[in-house]
Amino acid sequence: MKWIGVLACLLAIAGCSPTVKMAYVDAGGKHGSGTVTMDGTLHNGKLSISDDGQTCAGTFPHWSNLNLVVPVQCTGGVTGTATMTRVMDGPISGEGTMQLSNGETKRFVYNSVGEP
Repeated sequence: MKWIGVLACLLAIAGCSPTVKMAYVDAGGKHGSGTVTMDGTLHNGKLSISDDGQTCAGTFPHWSNLNLVVPVQCTGGVTGTATMTRVMDGPISGEGTMQLSNGETKRFVYNSVGEP
């Protein structure tokens, strides 16, 4: 009977789709925001970061360790790489950097428990 309760909890967790909110201010003072969404097992992830000038998005198969590198494609044809490092314990949160092919760098923070 105890295993049924454990199984029910695991199925409930697997059905959740965490949404992680992010915010950033780049070196020029430009503000932006974004989201990361995944299924309940941290697979099938999507990343999106936007500001007034552009939106950059990418996908990743899973987030199985503390570091994640996501290739991104931005509006206007700019490409780049988002590198994210999350904290070991607690909700999904941490910081990251997005380096773009036009030389732009955006540093951001993210948090799954509300606004960063």
